[in-house]
Amino acid sequence: MRVVLVEPFAREFFAGRESFELDAGNLFALVRVLDAIGPGFADAAQERAAIAVDGTVLADWSASLAGAGEVLIVPKIAGG
Repeated sequence: MRVVLVEPFAREFFAGRESFELDAGNLFALVRVLDAIGPGFADAAQERAAIAVDGTVLADWSASLAGAGEVLIVPKIAGG
């Protein structure tokens, strides 16, 4: 599946690379794969990222990614 990283994640952890073609069974596994490429990403994602799969934001990182076409990783936006 295509994984798209919005700034600041692409710059901070992946030398500016904004997309990858990766396979993973769920979001936990995907974040681990990305952390292996960009060390420190997993901790940052847990605290600072929102993740959408095919246009739907998922809070449950154990949900299956079977059949997913695109994962978008964006910074969380604080409300208030």
